[in-house]
Amino acid sequence: MLKFNWVLLAALALAQPIGARAEPLETFHLVDRIDVAGQSLGTSRSYKITTGTSRTILISVSVDAFCRYTLQKGGLRNLQPSGETVPIEYSDKASIAEFYILSFSQTRSAWQASRPCAYSFSLK
Repeated sequence: MLKFNWVLLAALALAQPIGARAEPLETFHLVDRIDVAGQSLGTSRSYKITTGTSRTILISVSVDAFCRYTLQKGGLRNLQPSGETVPIEYSDKASIAEFYILSFSQTRSAWQASRPCAYSFSLK
């Protein structure tokens, strides 16, 4: 038993750390309108949008069948607007200095087949 513990300890000490691959967070400040289109292949893409004034904003998201996305408002995670039609639209009342985070990544089947995930979104 003691030999097993030493072997396990040595294996853990020599093991390489596992790191998740994620693109850096891109930041936008919403003044009038933001339009972004992109694709994800092997990594997730995240965008942080901040507001400077209190106003109602309209978020419009289009994703293909190989994509999944999440929408976060401030500390509230997985704020998923319901909708089966593309583009998915969501209207929200934003306060001063409010922020939203949109993240896009491939579905598991797309990742296994090395198919890129295409997406676009706009805020106004």
